[in-house]
Amino acid sequence: MDRSHSVCFECGSDDLVEDHGAGDLICRGCGMVLIEHMIDDAPEWNNYAEDDRQRGDQSRVGKGLDERLGLDVTLETYIVGPKSKASADGPPRAHHLSQTSQVVRRRAGFDALRDYCDALRVNNAVADYAITLFAKVDESEQFNVSRKLNKARVYAAVLYMACRDCGNTRSYKELEVITGVDKFKIGKMVTQITKANLVDRAGPAPRARTEDFLARFCSSLNLPNKTRIIASPIVEKATKMGIVEGRAPHAIAAGVIYIVAAFTNAKRSVEEVSEVTSVGASVVKEVAKLLNKSKKDLFADVQDIMVA
Repeated sequence: MDRSHSVCFECGSDDLVEDHGAGDLICRGCGMVLIEHMIDDAPEWNNYAEDDRQRGDQSRVGKGLDERLGLDVTLETYIVGPKSKASADGPPRAHHLSQTSQVVRRRAGFDALRDYCDALRVNNAVADYAITLFAKVDESEQFNVSRKLNKARVYAAVLYMACRDCGNTRSYKELEVITGVDKFKIGKMVTQITKANLVDRAGPAPRARTEDFLARFCSSLNLPNKTRIIASPIVEKATKMGIVEGRAPHAIAAGVIYIVAAFTNAKRSVEEVSEVTSVGASVVKEVAKLLNKSKKDLFADVQDIMVA
């Protein structure tokens, strides 16, 4: 309170009171309003009790919490009303509800998944899907997410499933590079989560397709549009002919892009393709070798494709 208003200028009384509702400073002695519409710069607190006279605990207005944290109580700061007259002399005390181990674990998981999604350069829809799926996995008794080893595998698995289901497919190898979890262990965890039926879907889970990788790989390699246009039907032909049977979709995409880039005068080295696609250089060469054996058939309709 300003010193000039420590006493009433009308009667000289120092018995002054602040009316926070109206923002006024009033003298108890003579009733003089010394200040009108005074601004209170103290923290704002809202009382959610049905009757203010019951002195219900007050809660700070804040951002809504993510229900996927699995909270039984809110984690907002709140004001505790005094239990006795003696304790009412001091300022109200702010308290915080303690976080359960589940909340701490899920918060850490949500943050980790968002960071991984940033590293993978996928959109918010993928991150949100991954977070929702992680919360379901954490809630299930089949998975001990509290264990550090399981936690890392679950992160990688739900990321793979989120990317795949949201149309931003990433390979197991790409997830291994980002998370540090072996790709075979990621695949095993994906299978376990899938069998647990934690995702509501009408049919079977979508499978990764070679076409899902083409556009992104071509873009990352800064290839011309015609390379991607030609690569797509080449993949389709190679698949129908059984040339690359048994090869992983992202490996097929890498091999096709390697030979089509050279065909369209936009050649990229094996090392460049390997780095962008997370496919080993030797695998890129093997797939390219298989494709080159049938190159005449694969590229037979290229001119028609370009004209179309």
